[in-house]
Amino acid sequence: NKKLIREIAKVTADEAKALGYTNIYAPILDIAQDPRWGRVVESYGEDPYLASRMGVEFIKGVQKNRVICSPKHFLANFVGDGGRDSGNAGMSERELREIHMQPFEAAVREAHVKSLMAAYNSLDGIPCSANRWLLTDVLRKEWGFDGYVVSDWSAVNHAHGALHIAPTKAEAAALCAKAGMD
Repeated sequence: NKKLIREIAKVTADEAKALGYTNIYAPILDIAQDPRWGRVVESYGEDPYLASRMGVEFIKGVQKNRVICSPKHFLANFVGDGGRDSGNAGMSERELREIHMQPFEAAVREAHVKSLMAAYNSLDGIPCSANRWLLTDVLRKEWGFDGYVVSDWSAVNHAHGALHIAPTKAEAAALCAKAGMD
């Protein structure tokens, strides 16, 4: 129901502006694949096409009302064993592109989203927040994204402490910035 999504987007933007917000961390564009994931109810479901269509409508509606959206969680955050987040998502590039990237690519190319939130998890052992292929090569160069990438809560600290990408937090932050995290 695209009309309903547009109405939700308008109310969301109005409430955000009333609170003084210029940016919201929404919508969730993760593809729901495991019902044990505690945030399934926040997603647009298991179908990449449906998530793309609903996400584009929401983003256009919010941004039309002068509030920036940061769709999340880029990318494949909740596909680990048991529906848990923050782990490693080991899958082929084809699966990433055909399922998990579709809503985000639509957000960039169709809705002209101004921000994205990088996820906690890793793709084949490289944290999304420090993944140059994901944040620079695909997002910026291939899709033409010209906005800013935000970190999911403490993803940079997570990349250091849990995923061990660098010996210090400062070095982990530098790796994230060099990869394309703003």
